[in-house]
Amino acid sequence: MGNSSSKILVVDDIKDWQITLSGVLQDRGYIVATAGSMADAIKLLEENKDDLALLDLRLYETDEDNVDGLRLAESIRDRWPEVKLIIVTGYGTPEILQKAMQPDSDRKRLADSYLPKDNTDKLVETVESILGKQ
Repeated sequence: MGNSSSKILVVDDIKDWQITLSGVLQDRGYIVATAGSMADAIKLLEENKDDLALLDLRLYETDEDNVDGLRLAESIRDRWPEVKLIIVTGYGTPEILQKAMQPDSDRKRLADSYLPKDNTDKLVETVESILGKQ
């Protein structure tokens, strides 16, 4: 059921994914902004005070280690700990996903959830669950 007061940032270097994910969320009534880079994402978060961010794990084709999304997640957690984070990726290895989802010594996880790109039919359900709207 979306909530027009919830703001979501979609961060992906591939424009088609930005369009696909944001379109699904906008159809559910969410206010959605998109970014194609870490710098753009940080700028939009400063301006919009988003409630949730969907972060692609691999933000640049040159990111062969698939860690730029995790770096961005760490930045967001440091500056805006209240922003919920969902990692959306087609490159998730068990090690990287463990780093994103394993609680740290303070019992905090880097990401609130993980969604494989080949399972985006669960996008709305995952977003609503994280935002507490189910």
